[in-house]
Amino acid sequence: MSLVRAAGAGRKPDTGNSVSVVNGSECLQKVEIPLGLRDETATRVWVTQSQVLISRQLLTEADLPILLSYCNSFSLYLQAEQEVSEGGLTVSTADGGLKKHPAINARQDALSSLIRCGSLLGLDPLSRTKIFGSGNNNSEPENSFKDYV
Repeated sequence: MSLVRAAGAGRKPDTGNSVSVVNGSECLQKVEIPLGLRDETATRVWVTQSQVLISRQLLTEADLPILLSYCNSFSLYLQAEQEVSEGGLTVSTADGGLKKHPAINARQDALSSLIRCGSLLGLDPLSRTKIFGSGNNNSEPENSFKDYV
């Protein structure tokens, strides 16, 4: 028989599904620059972001492909942004009309990949909060409805 909670039955018990910081023995202390980086921009991002993740003790061997994708996405984003800046938002078609510059779609795809990979690595504020907690030292979160109980 499964347990069913009644509406208003209070806070759900912690099921252990919360994100935890990586085991210290798995964390990398140093990483080499991989060959798969597309250009100097991606290489610079690799160096800076790998150091950020190492200092936070979040970088493991399993994270390296995601970091590679993050760095290449950043480089692609900057290249597409440059092309849009130089070429404008539209290009002429064969029949003389205008259409959206193809680099706009490439820029958006690169940005989406950048956001997704950055979130997986803990490089954005929301995922950092999930990994490290909200910074509140109280073990129990304050119940905002306590005055109504």
